[in-house]
Amino acid sequence: MTDALMARRTALHSASTKVVADWTALMPGDFVTVLESYTVPHSGWIDDLTEDGRIIWLVLTFGGGRRMFFRENGDIITVEVP
Repeated sequence: MTDALMARRTALHSASTKVVADWTALMPGDFVTVLESYTVPHSGWIDDLTEDGRIIWLVLTFGGGRRMFFRENGDIITVEVP
């Protein structure tokens, strides 16, 4: 394996997932995964969010459209961190 390929592979496997406790810390354009009802994952880019961080709108991957998620419903947002 080439050094470049090994470096890419290592970078991909060294990322970990972090739960975002404060949704107000998120910004439009952030790539996240929302765990709806703790089980169903929805990945995509944040399109918009309310000032108080209670609601986000996500543009889903693979042409899945735009969805709204509510913090009150117990939805969990995770992000990949290096």
